[in-house]
Amino acid sequence: MRTRLVLKDELMIEAKQRAAERRSNVSAIVNEALMTAFRSAPNAGSSMPLQMPTFRPASGLSVQTSPEEIGEFLVAEDFAPYQS
Repeated sequence: MRTRLVLKDELMIEAKQRAAERRSNVSAIVNEALMTAFRSAPNAGSSMPLQMPTFRPASGLSVQTSPEEIGEFLVAEDFAPYQS
């Protein structure tokens, strides 16, 4: 499957170096890294359930943010370091 990833420059440089050392390519290095990360991660349901703290504004005002707005904010936050 083809996809587009946004990686930190340092990670890409290291991936290219490892690929060259192994006479491989960056795709193989990324696939291997993801498989290792997923296999070493605890199985879903075996750890404590996720708990998210919620905070209310001191003013008592209700803040209404849609899931779409939160998603847009997170994407913008992820790409911020790569924009001039």
